[in-house]
Amino acid sequence: MNEQRYVVIDLETTGNAPKKGDRIIQIAAVVIEQGQIVDRYMSFVKPMQKIPLFIEQLTGITNDMVEEAPTFEEIAEDLISLLSDSYFVAHNVYFDLSFLQEELKNCGFQFSGPILDTVELARIAFPTEKSFKLSDLSDGFNIIHEHPHRADSDAEVTALLLLRIFDKLKALPVITLQQLSKLSRSFISDIEEIIEGVISDKLVKIEQQQDRADLDLIRSLAIKKVQLNLPENANDSAEEILSIEDFIELFQNKNGKLTGILPTYNVRTDQMYMMKEIFDAFYTHQHGLFEAATGSGKTIAYLVPAIFYSKKEQRPIIVSTYTTNLQSQMIERDIPFLEKILPFHFTTTILKGQRHYLCLQKFEQSLREPEDNYDFILTKAQLLLWLTETETGDIDELNIPSGGKVLWNQLHVDGSSLKRNPFSGYCFYQRAKELAIRANIIITNHAMLLSDLERDHQILPLHQEVIIDEAHHFHRVASEQLGSRFSYLDVHSMLNRLGTFHTNGLINKFARVSEEIGQKNHHFLQEMDAHLLQLQEECHQLFSGIHSYVLKRRKDSHLNRTSYKYNTEKENNRTWDSILELANRIKFIMYDLIILMEKSLQVLGKVDDAELSIKNKIIYQEYKQVLSVVKEYKDKIDYLFFKNDESIVTWIEIETKGAKNAVSIYAQPLEIADFLADQFFAKKQSVILTSATLTVKKSFSYIIDAVGLSDFYPKQLQLKSPFRYKEQVKLFVPSDMPLVNEVTLDEYSEAIAANVGSVAQITDGKILVLFTSYEMLRKTYQLLKEDETLDDFIIMGQGTGSGSRTRLTKNFRQFGKAILLGTSSFWEGVDFPGDELTALMIVRLPFASPDEPIVAARCQMLERRGKNAFYDYSLPEAILRFKQGFGRLIRNEADRGILFVLDNRIVSTRYGKDFLESIPDLEIEKKPMHLLTHSIEDWIV
Repeated sequence: MNEQRYVVIDLETTGNAPKKGDRIIQIAAVVIEQGQIVDRYMSFVKPMQKIPLFIEQLTGITNDMVEEAPTFEEIAEDLISLLSDSYFVAHNVYFDLSFLQEELKNCGFQFSGPILDTVELARIAFPTEKSFKLSDLSDGFNIIHEHPHRADSDAEVTALLLLRIFDKLKALPVITLQQLSKLSRSFISDIEEIIEGVISDKLVKIEQQQDRADLDLIRSLAIKKVQLNLPENANDSAEEILSIEDFIELFQNKNGKLTGILPTYNVRTDQMYMMKEIFDAFYTHQHGLFEAATGSGKTIAYLVPAIFYSKKEQRPIIVSTYTTNLQSQMIERDIPFLEKILPFHFTTTILKGQRHYLCLQKFEQSLREPEDNYDFILTKAQLLLWLTETETGDIDELNIPSGGKVLWNQLHVDGSSLKRNPFSGYCFYQRAKELAIRANIIITNHAMLLSDLERDHQILPLHQEVIIDEAHHFHRVASEQLGSRFSYLDVHSMLNRLGTFHTNGLINKFARVSEEIGQKNHHFLQEMDAHLLQLQEECHQLFSGIHSYVLKRRKDSHLNRTSYKYNTEKENNRTWDSILELANRIKFIMYDLIILMEKSLQVLGKVDDAELSIKNKIIYQEYKQVLSVVKEYKDKIDYLFFKNDESIVTWIEIETKGAKNAVSIYAQPLEIADFLADQFFAKKQSVILTSATLTVKKSFSYIIDAVGLSDFYPKQLQLKSPFRYKEQVKLFVPSDMPLVNEVTLDEYSEAIAANVGSVAQITDGKILVLFTSYEMLRKTYQLLKEDETLDDFIIMGQGTGSGSRTRLTKNFRQFGKAILLGTSSFWEGVDFPGDELTALMIVRLPFASPDEPIVAARCQMLERRGKNAFYDYSLPEAILRFKQGFGRLIRNEADRGILFVLDNRIVSTRYGKDFLESIPDLEIEKKPMHLLTHSIEDWIV
């Protein structure tokens, strides 16, 4: 590695298409020899054309700066000389290399040496990084990046990143490097020789393969050592140490112990009251609802009594969340804080379903199989390095390519992983279950908690107490969990796994297993080919037919996604009849396929796993697993097309601009209250539901009915917020906003953009604008981008190509002047404390669209029962959503901000008052926008 010479190149260009005439405007190089930066080169380049405004803004390179610069022809020879006998290195190497090659070719030169791509190598070396953009990696590794999008700064950071990657490779054990070397032949980067050099160095120094004490070598894999031994006092009863009163008194911080550990700690009387009430609910076997506003210290308030009660009763307590964000916050912030202050040891673990955990046996086998899929190869390389670091084996830690998720479906733990496995002592899933059995607190998610109710073999250990945080989602997740979903992609993925008798899929592999143990069932396996071909064709026809059926029936088919609620008995037309005929044919093809698969298994007789090699055991178990998937899909088709149940809503979702078979079909129960009451709440001694948003107009009655708690008379507690909202927030309602149903979408979007622009100019800070419609968001985004008065602002929009939610959130925090337009996921779960948010603008009261299938069906069901669908369902759901949105603005006692509601209905309708009654009491000002501007100025001073 050290003997080589590496030249790290970065270019700035007028665009990204050299063949269409785009040119280089700046080039920088950093030279590495002997593991050190030994030289730097930088030159602006005269492009012989104007630099586009966008490129000027992005790079800060102006036409004046390149006016006197040399042309590329004048520096071409210097560059070729610089690159001689060197590796060409770049972050996204194909971009820089293809651009440079095009310019060199015009001058009669060409680079033909080896290349390294630091995007690819960073993905392999640091597989758990959230992003592989150069600026994000430099932030993560604390590499100073003074001028992103300037070639000299980018090249310097890329060079430092490369050295960090090399350090990581050099620290790997020989066994991992050997596996990595085999995979590296298919990388973009010419890294094989470099890896072989590292292996040679290690072996020459007579370092044994085990050159790291933190790793265990198991067969052909190096795995991080994990100590599972609990401290000796782990099982001390909390009762012997403290009473609950002493326990809670600790949080009054009388001796300053807590501020010594957490300087920002505030004593919260309501938090301690919530602790007492939750402990009482556990002790008296009651269910309870606790609304704890932002800033009330909710997580600590339920963890403290949960830990104490778990120690006292010697059994685990389950904590279920909706988002992984909250789980991370608990593990990274709240649990370590409690570990420091509590006078006894307790254990916490996260437990997920089998699909989350890597099966080492399957992974080892996959490394032996030839691979030509680049995403699979890259993912295998990432997994190799991750195994030297991970203690959990949980895929949620990883950032794998999209194609790698297909590979993961073949590598996660399943039934085959749990029998006669040489890695059984290191099984991540079994370890997670062992930790859960011994843990005081088991953290999981709503979907896992609910799906465990329906399993024959429960994953969660026996438990009687559950805390459900983010409980405003619980009834919706329950409905999804009890529902069904079926898509063309499901069938396509299954058919890909099976392959055919003559291709290298599962059927072909299964035939070889049969041969190896002396059985030939080729007759049944060959017969499957015709059925599989027919199934593929008929499924394509079915889903394409459904796609065009929905397109013809939906007004909003110009959107990217649209849905259509159907009732299979009421779709009385010829087209639907032909869809049913196709579905019926598919059902029978699947039935025939199941028969053939079962016969091919019978021919093998009763196979003892001990007779099979590991490779053959995995194939045998996977074959049985796919058989169960075919059975499941046959049942789904029967259920979705041929069963009619008034208590179920069925609908179709299509990607209007996607493939003609981009279709998903859904079924969900309209009510889940009775199910939850009988199957969940009745079987637990105490379930605590908590969230910042559980009440509507200060009452829990809506959520009690929705989740099925009516007959249990649960404890109810609404904690006051520690914030002084009247001093910290002011609500503005521009009275001159048009009514949305009286103007076109374009006109309404123009009014939104005008108001956002006005607020931006006055506040000169950061604005989060929350929408209920993607289309309205996109139109407003375009208008704001075109507004020259907002040139100083970074404008970002969800779903507009500005990046993922994580990327948008990070960028929003980074820039002093920023406008972020968000929908769906931005209404909750994002934190912008202090100066990170100046104003929150809610475009419309967040009523769910009446066109959403499940909304329409629930409304119809309530009307049939003589209830008012608007007041009994649509309004409470909208209020809960509104409260979530409102919660984005004030995140701590020092925050101050402006709330804008651009929907006049909040002050002009009877139900508007219900929204205001559900949030803290605020000063409200309603005037035409041009009169509000002075009040805004006065407020922000």
